[in-house]
Amino acid sequence: MNIPKNATGMMSGEYDEAPAILPFWQRAPQFFRYPLHWEPLLYMLFLSVAVGGAVVLPLPGLLRVVIILGAWLAFVRYAYKTLDQTSQGRLTPEEHRVCDDADRKNLPYKQFLIFLVFGVVIGFAQRLGGIPYGAALIFSLLAMPASVMILTITRSFWAGLNPLGAISMMRLIGMPYLGLCAFLFLLSASQGVLLELLLPRLPVWLLVPSANFVSMYFMLIMFNMMGYVVFQHHHLLGVPVSRTETGRNATTEKDDVATTIGRLVGAGEIDQALDIAYEAQRTADDVAAHERYHKLLVLAGKDDRLLNHSQRYLALLLQKGKGDEALTLFRAMQGRVPDYTPEQPGMLLRLAEAARRRREYREALSLVKGFDKRFPKHADIPSVYLFAAQVLSENLRQDAQARKLLEVLIARFPDHPVRTQAGQLLTVLDRLAAAPPAAVR
Repeated sequence: MNIPKNATGMMSGEYDEAPAILPFWQRAPQFFRYPLHWEPLLYMLFLSVAVGGAVVLPLPGLLRVVIILGAWLAFVRYAYKTLDQTSQGRLTPEEHRVCDDADRKNLPYKQFLIFLVFGVVIGFAQRLGGIPYGAALIFSLLAMPASVMILTITRSFWAGLNPLGAISMMRLIGMPYLGLCAFLFLLSASQGVLLELLLPRLPVWLLVPSANFVSMYFMLIMFNMMGYVVFQHHHLLGVPVSRTETGRNATTEKDDVATTIGRLVGAGEIDQALDIAYEAQRTADDVAAHERYHKLLVLAGKDDRLLNHSQRYLALLLQKGKGDEALTLFRAMQGRVPDYTPEQPGMLLRLAEAARRRREYREALSLVKGFDKRFPKHADIPSVYLFAAQVLSENLRQDAQARKLLEVLIARFPDHPVRTQAGQLLTVLDRLAAAPPAAVR
């Protein structure tokens, strides 16, 4: 399902914080408390009293119908507002923004028409009986939450009606979507049980407002929960968010992103996986996120993006002290781009140090070969001279060449901090040269 990233008319630049979101099933108590905030509570009480008054008071029949329908229309609009605002990460009514959106005001009418179409399809399938009826009924029940969420995100009647869109949302959310359906079913059943227990104990004049209040209470929980599920998966659904919840540790969040990307790759949806991986590495200095994004770029054959990202990834690996991984990345990129070189020349010395730790001494020297000529004013030239001299003398036993480098270093950079180490190494080489050769037995 390709839901526009700015379908709600908001500027996406305002919403680029990386997600850290609790799964909806861990927030069940908050959903039940949501309608008890002052704003929704007073609104539901007012509308319930209005409906009760329309039924009890001696009003003309048409006026009574207008009041009842008007109250429920106002409440359904409020429920859609709750879903919309919650999907953007505003999890309490106090955080909601005033938004005079004409398209959102029309959502109840569009949803009614969608449900009407569902009813017609189920009625037609019922005539066929058997498997068609069962399949249509099950699919409609499963697709209804997706339809409500898609309609809220896109404001489009056709998007909310499109069964392929519903299937796509189910696939993107995965197993948690079935959990959402189960929660919504239990809420609906709980509403019925509560009404059966409550209504027989109330006076007649309280029956209608109480029944309406209970229905509104559970309906608002459902819409709040659906909005939160959209928020939880906003990075998959292309919904911009304004904030993140901090109730989950970073490790769990990283695992969720990796799982989502793995599922998308398995389904062949590489571009969507790339979008998620890009966002994950863009806002964090996490090596795993960059590695995942790099591998996806290789898999997708995005060479230009791969070349650009490799520079950031290489710098991060060296910054994190992962020289061995950085050297592997560097060589892999050289296999793709023969003249590939780090954007920061100083990285070459650190890569050479990593090669030396691997006991790849000649490769280490080749990395810094000609460094002083390629970057004649670079601050690392003295360190490069010292490094090369150490490799030549300590690892390759080429003391004469090491001595030449040390003499150049001391002559050109007499005040540089590495001059002391260079002098000490040169003294050692002098002593070795002056020592008599060992007797041969």
